Amino acid sequence: MRIPRRVRLDFAAEVHRAPGTGAALCVAGLAAAIGVGLAFDAQLTERNRLDAELGAISRPHRAASPAALKQAEEAATIERELAVPWSQLLGELEAASHDLSSKVALLQVAPDAAKRSVEITAEVRSLPDALAYLERLQQSKVLRYPMLESHERKKDDPEHPVRVKLAAEWRT
Repeated sequence: MRIPRRVRLDFAAEVHRAPGTGAALCVAGLAAAIGVGLAFDAQLTERNRLDAELGAISRPHRAASPAALKQAEEAATIERELAVPWSQLLGELEAASHDLSSKVALLQVAPDAAKRSVEITAEVRSLPDALAYLERLQQSKVLRYPMLESHERKKDDPEHPVRVKLAAEWRT
């Protein structure tokens, strides 16, 4: 049988002081950190100066005239209007109407190029025809999220058609 060794624990033992070399290394590390910080600050100041020079070079030297700004705005509006996929959009609306045996009469198609949406106004003989037309548009690959916005029965017309407004987004 082995006898365990004695373990001496002395919680009141004297703490050894750090020698002078440790203090010297600490001072040298602190000096190096300050040197790196100053070098970084100098590089950051130089970068900011160069960015300011580059910004001054790339800025136009004269302001655009109001006429030029208006012309650019009109060009952007025309570009958005030309981006409307008219042939696909109208083809899909015509195909949906044809699929329902021409029970739908399109009255107005109003696209909003900025929002990539379209409002459709149509007349149908009855509300179930309008809902069938809406279901057919929901199967479309060109339109997204077709929804019925409003419907109104025309009492002044002898056939009492239902005028519906639909809204949808288009895909590209």
